[in-house]
Amino acid sequence: MSEICIYVKMPSYLRQWLIHRHGGSEPVQLVRGSAESDFLKKSTTKLPSGVIQLPQQEDELAICIPYYKSHDPRTYNYLSPHGKHHLLEMLKNDFKVDLWEYLHDIDRCGSELNSLIYQFMELNGIKEDGTSSDTIKKIYQRKKNCYKTALNRKMKKKIPT
Repeated sequence: MSEICIYVKMPSYLRQWLIHRHGGSEPVQLVRGSAESDFLKKSTTKLPSGVIQLPQQEDELAICIPYYKSHDPRTYNYLSPHGKHHLLEMLKNDFKVDLWEYLHDIDRCGSELNSLIYQFMELNGIKEDGTSSDTIKKIYQRKKNCYKTALNRKMKKKIPT
């Protein structure tokens, strides 16, 4: 891995989760061969003329660009704003999957959701900052509602009228 990074602005809970998931230190070194790593390999380009790389800003996470012989980050180290947005969406989806996998079975056992959210946060290196637990709870509830809605539609189709 290289130490040449891109900087992506993201919510606190997501930043903490990603750092914890990838070894606990910043800059984050993505797993080689992961979807995110492959995305950076395909999406980083040479710095366009007239574009200035800014130093890391507040709320941005440093993510190392993976090194490949055919795609050296010393040359290919620019990720467009659209690319950063897409990478952020990939990371949010990974977080949702992780959250869903942890909570969906336990939640059905009647445990209190707030306690389960705090347990998930503890296990994944996320510290409460005043909004993290509420945000994570809302993410989970939206996902749960999607499944309920889909299940209800499926059940209505099976019932003959």
